[in-house]
Amino acid sequence: MRYHYSRKEGWLGNPCGLVYFKDKYHLFFQLNPYLPRYGLMHWGHAVSDDLITWEECPVAISPEDEMNCNSGSAITNDGRIWLFYNATTPDGSESIRAAYSEDTVTFTRADKKPLVQAPYDSSYKFREPFVFKYRKEFRMIVGAGKDGVAKVLQYKSEDLVNWTYMGEILSDGRFGSVIEVPQIIEADGKWIFIIQSEKHVPTKVLFAVGKYNGEEFVFDDDKEPFKPVDISNDFLNPITCEDEEGRKILMAWMFSMKMNSSVISAPRELAVTGKGEVCLLPVKELKNRLIKESRFVSYASGRLRVQFEGRTLFDKAYRECPEIRVLEDVGTVEVFLDGGKEMISMFVC
Repeated sequence: MRYHYSRKEGWLGNPCGLVYFKDKYHLFFQLNPYLPRYGLMHWGHAVSDDLITWEECPVAISPEDEMNCNSGSAITNDGRIWLFYNATTPDGSESIRAAYSEDTVTFTRADKKPLVQAPYDSSYKFREPFVFKYRKEFRMIVGAGKDGVAKVLQYKSEDLVNWTYMGEILSDGRFGSVIEVPQIIEADGKWIFIIQSEKHVPTKVLFAVGKYNGEEFVFDDDKEPFKPVDISNDFLNPITCEDEEGRKILMAWMFSMKMNSSVISAPRELAVTGKGEVCLLPVKELKNRLIKESRFVSYASGRLRVQFEGRTLFDKAYRECPEIRVLEDVGTVEVFLDGGKEMISMFVC
């Protein structure tokens, strides 16, 4: 592929972390290096100078005491990359562990024991930690579920090793029994809360804008705060980072269950408009690859369609034709509407 990270061998799962460190972008992702299907989860690693061309690196994390090293996040601090991940054990329990590296090649476990365990006694889900800097401290939010209600839990730390539980920052059964890959990131003077719902409401990946004070998130829209930006079914498990230019970069997992295909999406820049709308557009390194007319995308008689060889893969009504920009790659299209206020990212073949 030209603009997407993919693999020829093994199973490429969802991205786990993205950081800018020592003049390179470091992408971490779920990987089964042994078989072309989901299985024993490792963390793969690739690096890039420009977010487009990626170079394979040795596997960053392999299971030791864990059954699987599942999804999480990456952060840089004091000359190290830190990886936080959801570890599962043979009895099915989930906890949070970490590993770090100074040379970006060899990663050392921060502790043989879990750094964070769920505050619940039984019947819970606890996964996908997202760690970020807030003023002079660190925050960790974790996707969770208790008694069938989806939640996001919050922790704080001064050193990335010792964590204190702060409580639930979100609890809402409308999202199913668990929230996955929660993130909180600041852009354009606003805070953005990103979640992946267990249910389609109407999509799984949702964005909310508001204010964050290190303890609470106050939504600008308190009635329906979470809204979709990408309206396809192939856009999942987004990750974010800030680079040396201060850009907020987002990449996601493009996965088609029907085609059993997966790639990491083209990188987008995350922004918030003056009206408080979340926008995602390809980074400037890709803007000259966008086209206005695509053989896969059309608008006629009030409907926007994505088609391939006569088959309609996406169909939605629009009163007026939106501004359309398309990024085509091998087997995929990513459609950006009205300056990135809406996207359609999908496999076409």
